Amino acid sequence: MEPRDLPALADVVLRLADVCAELAVPYAIGGAVATSFWGVPRTTQDADCLVAVPAVAYQRLADALNGRGFEIERPSGPQPVTVLALLEQVRQDKFMSLSCRATSVELFVPVVPLQESILKRAVERLFHGRIIKLTTAEDLILLKMAFHRQKDLQDVKGMLHIQKGQLDMPYLRQWSTTMLEPLVARELDELIVTYDADRPSD
Repeated sequence: MEPRDLPALADVVLRLADVCAELAVPYAIGGAVATSFWGVPRTTQDADCLVAVPAVAYQRLADALNGRGFEIERPSGPQPVTVLALLEQVRQDKFMSLSCRATSVELFVPVVPLQESILKRAVERLFHGRIIKLTTAEDLILLKMAFHRQKDLQDVKGMLHIQKGQLDMPYLRQWSTTMLEPLVARELDELIVTYDADRPSD
C-alpha cells in the first residue's frame, strides 16, 4: 500500500515509526491510536508519541522529520523542523508540537519515571500492514487518569471493560498509588470494581 492510499493519520503514525527506527530510539505510540487498540475506537486527527531522543541525536531527529514531511507548528504558520525549535519546545512544554498531512503531532520526551516504564513496556502490534510500538493498556489508563478530562475518563471506562481480566492489576495499582492524586487513585479503584476489570471474562 502506497502512503497516498493510507488515511492521513495512519500514514503519519507510520512515518513516526520510521523516524524512530532510523534513529534507533525507544518510542511508544499513545493517544487515540493506542486507545483504539485497547478500548473503544474514536476518531481523531492527532498523533501522540513518547520518544527518548539523546541530546546528541537532535540534529538527526530534525533531519529525519524534515525528510518525512513534518513541520514545526508556529502561530505564523508551519516552518521547517530545526534543532533550535525542537529544543525550545522541549524546554518550555516537555513535548514537540509538529504537523504532517494536516495532522497534529505531539512528541513527548520522558520526564517522569512512569514514562521510562512506558517505553520499556511498549508492545508491538500490526498497524496497516506494519509493526509499530504501542503504549500498553495499563500505561494508557494511568496517563488518562492523570489528565482526567471527560474524554479520557470515557476512554478509561472503555479499556477497563474491553480488557477485563487481561490487565496487569499489580502494576496498575502500584503506579496508581505513586503517581496519581489520592482522590484520582480511589476513583480508578472504584472504576475497576464497577467494571469487574480484575476478574476474568466469562
